[in-house]
Amino acid sequence: MHERVHVAEVPDLRSAAGTSYRAAQPLPPGASSLYGVDVPFGSPAFAMRDAREIAPQALTPQPDPIPGWCALGSLWPAERFVVRIPKRWNGRLAVVGTPAQRSEFACDLLFSDPLLARGYAYVCGNKGQGDGSVLLERGVRFEIDGVPLPRFMLPDGRGVSFWQHAPYHTIERWNEEFLGIARAAQEILTIVCGRSPERTYAIGLSNGGYQVRRAIEESDLFTAALTWNAVLWTPEHNVLRQLPEAVEAMESAAPERLEALGFPPEVRGVNGGSLYEKNLTTYWRVTAWLHAMQLDPETSLAYRDVADPAPAEAWNERIGAWRFDRSARIAQRVAGFANTGRIRCPLVEFASEYDHLIPPAMHFVPYRLMVEKAGRGDLYHGEMIARAQHVDRWCDDPEYPGMALGYPRVMAALDDLFAT
Repeated sequence: MHERVHVAEVPDLRSAAGTSYRAAQPLPPGASSLYGVDVPFGSPAFAMRDAREIAPQALTPQPDPIPGWCALGSLWPAERFVVRIPKRWNGRLAVVGTPAQRSEFACDLLFSDPLLARGYAYVCGNKGQGDGSVLLERGVRFEIDGVPLPRFMLPDGRGVSFWQHAPYHTIERWNEEFLGIARAAQEILTIVCGRSPERTYAIGLSNGGYQVRRAIEESDLFTAALTWNAVLWTPEHNVLRQLPEAVEAMESAAPERLEALGFPPEVRGVNGGSLYEKNLTTYWRVTAWLHAMQLDPETSLAYRDVADPAPAEAWNERIGAWRFDRSARIAQRVAGFANTGRIRCPLVEFASEYDHLIPPAMHFVPYRLMVEKAGRGDLYHGEMIARAQHVDRWCDDPEYPGMALGYPRVMAALDDLFAT
């Protein structure tokens, strides 16, 4: 077992019990988690808040304590994972991918609590991305290994820096991390329970879904898999093919262009709100900037093209003008971690009809076609969830009462998948 793993028997594995963990590194004055100084990295409050941010409002921890063993570990610096093993282990393991720039605790409410209650062991990591993102007060910078990271500037003058921009923090490592935590969990189960899992499943939401797709394309570790609003990464289909143009369309007061780009139709709220506008301010600008600045050879600290954060910061206000084809090296880099469709185990996929961040037409439909082209269509089942959004937390917004939760359908499908 990896030397940087600590296993302890605990009276309750549920997210409600809270977990203290080691933050990736100390923060400078004026820096905090995105949730503020009162919810610091390393605290049980942060772990719960990270899980709560993407879960339906009505979803609560399981009612009864789940005793067992908890292992906190690390495969390499800035990587962390958590393994949970209920005492009434059913002999099976769920390996869960992490969405966005979130922590290894992000899926605790969605998946860990209900799966532990059903007897499954559980492992999730942070994709090797340290503490994900750091909120910085005016004038403050955040450094990793002595390298200052670029800031995405907020309207109030504060900034956000992302571990994904640190040197060598490339998407290629996400698959290495996912397979690594699966093997680490299998080893821990063998030591703690005296046997390895009889079946191992892969589950993922958003870029965690990308991790799952990539893992089952490359490895025979998994019995079956499920993804929910999975991101597709190929040179032809990826978030950078559409998000900058979506930003440009909105900034040009031309939202009618979005459906032609492949986005779901606009949804208007009861008080006139716009889901396009909500996605623009919450997701589109920052997501496009995050990935573009990592891959662009004129701005990338991750690939060691530059050592200065200024070129990336210069794109803060004009990310709508950035284009994927501005350098051939961008497509070459994506090709290095691209999906192939050559899945090696049964895969069930769900997409949300009103996912304006990972539109089904750009990420769900093309992947199904890739799987069929690869001759693996007999292993694949895909389903659209009507009126759902990218994360169920947004479906609780009273401005949009017509939206529907995807979670109940996903969990029903997980139960069906695990029963086979």
